[in-house]
Amino acid sequence: MKVVIVGAAEVGTHLAKLLARENMDVTLVDSDPEQVGQLTFYNIMTLIGSPTSINDLKEAGVPNADLFIAVTPVESINIHACILAANLGARKTVARVDNYETMSEECCEFYKKIGINRLVYPELLGGQAVASAVMRPWARVSHELCDGHLLLLCVKVYQDKGAPIIGLSLIEIGKKYGQFHVAAIQRGEETIIPKGTDVILAGDLIYFIVTPENANYVRLACNKRDTHINRVVYLGGSRLGIQSTHYLPKSMSVVFVNQDRKTAERLMEQVPKAIVINGDTTDLDTLVDLGIGEEDALVALGENSGSNVLACLMAKQLNVGKTVVEVEDVDFIAIADKLNIGSVINKKQLTASVIYRLLLKSDKTNAKTFSIYDAAVADVVAQPGSKITQKPVIELGLSRNITLGGLVRNGTGMTITGQTQIQPGDQVVVVYQNENISKIEKLFS
Repeated sequence: MKVVIVGAAEVGTHLAKLLARENMDVTLVDSDPEQVGQLTFYNIMTLIGSPTSINDLKEAGVPNADLFIAVTPVESINIHACILAANLGARKTVARVDNYETMSEECCEFYKKIGINRLVYPELLGGQAVASAVMRPWARVSHELCDGHLLLLCVKVYQDKGAPIIGLSLIEIGKKYGQFHVAAIQRGEETIIPKGTDVILAGDLIYFIVTPENANYVRLACNKRDTHINRVVYLGGSRLGIQSTHYLPKSMSVVFVNQDRKTAERLMEQVPKAIVINGDTTDLDTLVDLGIGEEDALVALGENSGSNVLACLMAKQLNVGKTVVEVEDVDFIAIADKLNIGSVINKKQLTASVIYRLLLKSDKTNAKTFSIYDAAVADVVAQPGSKITQKPVIELGLSRNITLGGLVRNGTGMTITGQTQIQPGDQVVVVYQNENISKIEKLFS
């Protein structure tokens, strides 16, 4: 597959890394020589050129591109570049935008007519992720898969908190619980796609695939308290925070704390139901004065990732029920995770995840990546006659680097065991590591 990316900032760079791992034909274009020069380590072509220059786009191979991705920081440049790319012959185009109104159904349809297949708004994706984290406070990560029929949950288990699954093998867990699938384990710097004999250890970050109605079994197996969140306190007044309020239950009250008076005034207009406080977001006394505690969630969305992390650490001292932190630097995610400060949101990574789904050839398939370090999650539709449908899962001889976590059949989600027989039309969640998307696709086509 030929992919052209314009914009060598963090989103474009993260995508380039993912695609290089997939051994795809990738060319990255940016007008800044310094940005382009940072990518000489990866197996990709680079070009110093303008995203809106027809000659530069031709030189990058856009007329033969299967996918054209415009992720510069400027929305108008991204739209302009995608229109040019579509007219030059690119099969699919994706543009990053920075305006919620652009995401309306009417706008999306308009842009499709002029050659832009998909619009991606990072703040909207981040807002959805924040809301999901708040509504399931005991989980580090909570992502809907397959239109909400399955969930990807990440939970850290501790010996001193008596998580029942510590010390059990996956075979024993399956016999005792059976309502969920352990899809991946993050143990220190190592990511494990586990098999039946692998044992859960204290301190593991565990990724589960489960149906929504069985999510509580995951909580009980990890001995997590079911905290009821009544109030969400936002530190900072970013668009991401504003977007997240649209996805919160009406029963949750909302408070914004912001140091800038003009921003505070804007927040009062944009989020009428919120209480807005003009105060210091880095001062512990501010949090104390708010009286935050077990029934509150603290969402730190300031411009400085370090300050956001510090705020969450302070909140932990006050026994806040849930903390969510936004980090801008993708490389900072692993550090933030190790501090055990709650859910970590990076909108650049979320943006890359959405774009990444367009890599699979079939229009009936999509792929998503999440913060599972060097593992990925895909949901793929099994085609008639495909290898994946020929035998029960245990007899397929799948690579050690692949596990099938769950599926949706006729609108019903279910987890997968070794005895499960995949059927044509099943939408299957695949967790994989050190494998190419093309290899996953071959199993299902």
